[in-house]
Amino acid sequence: MITVRHKESGQALLTVPADTLAGARLEHAVLLGADLRGADLRGAHLRGADLCQADLRGADLADASLPCADLTLANLADASFRGANLSDARLQAVTLEIRGPARTDFHRADLTRVNLKNSNLAGASFADALLRRIDLTHVNLADADLAGADLTEVNFSYSNLAGARLTGTMLTGALCNGTDLRGADLSGAELALAVLNGVRLAGADLGGAQLSKTVFARCRDLHLASGLSTVEHVSPSSIDIETLRHGLPALPDTFLLGLGVESGELAALRAIWSDGAARG
Repeated sequence: MITVRHKESGQALLTVPADTLAGARLEHAVLLGADLRGADLRGAHLRGADLCQADLRGADLADASLPCADLTLANLADASFRGANLSDARLQAVTLEIRGPARTDFHRADLTRVNLKNSNLAGASFADALLRRIDLTHVNLADADLAGADLTEVNFSYSNLAGARLTGTMLTGALCNGTDLRGADLSGAELALAVLNGVRLAGADLGGAQLSKTVFARCRDLHLASGLSTVEHVSPSSIDIETLRHGLPALPDTFLLGLGVESGELAALRAIWSDGAARG
């Protein structure tokens, strides 16, 4: 028999007549503030469960079912959700008490329409995960692994993805307002219809990324990204004057022409910039 207790008071929250929580039927269980450190919850059924403020450090929830579960303010450091179903779950403000990397594992998990905003997920793995229409605003994702993930219509606004791995990631329709992508690896990423507004891109690798109706606005350090000459332009995209003003001399002709800038326009822009530079 297993008794799940509150992490602070020690009060019993749930008693399960079994030797393990793996595969347990815990749908809609109220586990507010539960101490589940290192718990074996592999394949557990937790649809609609209340896991707010739960301590799940080091817990194993691989292949668990958590649709519509609420994990707000939970501590997920070093926890594994590999292959878990978290669709429509709420994971707002998770792992905030950890200052360093969270290292949570969401490899191949389903996080469709999940709310993860205001969270610490630095160093987490989302490789090959399904994250369509996910809210990742104000999230620390520094050095996170999102390679091969489906992030269609993700909202990355005001989040930190410095050093993150986004190789081959699906970012169609992604919204990136004020996002930090410095040093991130976006090689081979799909950026069709994505909006990059005020994004920091110095040191980012865009080699082989696919652009189509992509918007670059107020990206003052776009010229400091690498791989711009090897970007694949599926159809014309957009770039604003502020971005050009700060980086025109270092932006490759092939990149700008691929975006849809006409050769005559490009020549005129370079002439205007050269004339302005000569005048001081």
